Amino acid sequence: MRALRIHGYGGPEVMRLDEVDDPSPSAGQLLLKVRAASVNPIDWKMRRGLLAKVFPLQFPRILGRDCAGENDGRLYAGVADMRMDGTHAEYVLLPEGQAAPVPAGLDAASAASLCIAGLSAYIPLVEIAQVKRGMRVLVHAGAGGVGSLAVQIARQLGAEVVATASAENRDYCKSLGAAQVLDYRKEPLGGGYDVVLDTIGGETHLRSIQALRPGGIVVALAAAPIPPGGKRADVRVAMAQIQPTRERLQRVFELGVRPQVKNKYVFAEAAAAYARSESGHARGKIVLVPG
Repeated sequence: MRALRIHGYGGPEVMRLDEVDDPSPSAGQLLLKVRAASVNPIDWKMRRGLLAKVFPLQFPRILGRDCAGENDGRLYAGVADMRMDGTHAEYVLLPEGQAAPVPAGLDAASAASLCIAGLSAYIPLVEIAQVKRGMRVLVHAGAGGVGSLAVQIARQLGAEVVATASAENRDYCKSLGAAQVLDYRKEPLGGGYDVVLDTIGGETHLRSIQALRPGGIVVALAAAPIPPGGKRADVRVAMAQIQPTRERLQRVFELGVRPQVKNKYVFAEAAAAYARSESGHARGKIVLVPG
């Protein structure tokens, strides 16, 4: 099979589309013929060695964290074991407990796009912040892979949603359900939020804490290091741990959010797909297909 592998840490030059043996499933593993796999920020962070202290890799290593694919004529989607090879390959092994059948009406690319990104929106908003009708929720990077789903989920839960985005993505975020869109380059965050979903980190995290009403919560999926300071005794800050399970994936699939697959590449174009993700300005989700 073909697999996108890295042979060391670095930039796009360390990625190769290699011919390797098909994987063989063991007990508790599901073998899928991959139809689509998404590109997530964690993929290029692992390639660059930014997570080496947390997830040290043995090389060569297949990249990719989630995918959708076929097993015995049925479509499944799920998340790979962080300790094992990833999903940017023609065949992949997923833990059975981290994969779920894809419901009718979702194609492979859409299902793949809802795994890591969907869980990264669902767990912070539903399980941690427990968003309810009448709450005011701020979603950072509302046009991104996670943000575009978070805006929809928060709106479905009955919240008033404010998103940050570029001016070019204002109408896009409003089409997802945002009542207000703030230009992250020049508009202040305002205040009075019950919940802030922080996908940015850094100084944005500190400003998010100050934008909360008393009793509010910031749930962080921080991309940048969080600087010290900015603490308030009257609010909460939680770091979201995104643990995939079959039950959580099924809940995400059943929410009825509109998948936001905006960029699709074949495996041979993986370098361009990764560059698009690394730019930090991709709208919606980026998906790889075998081609």
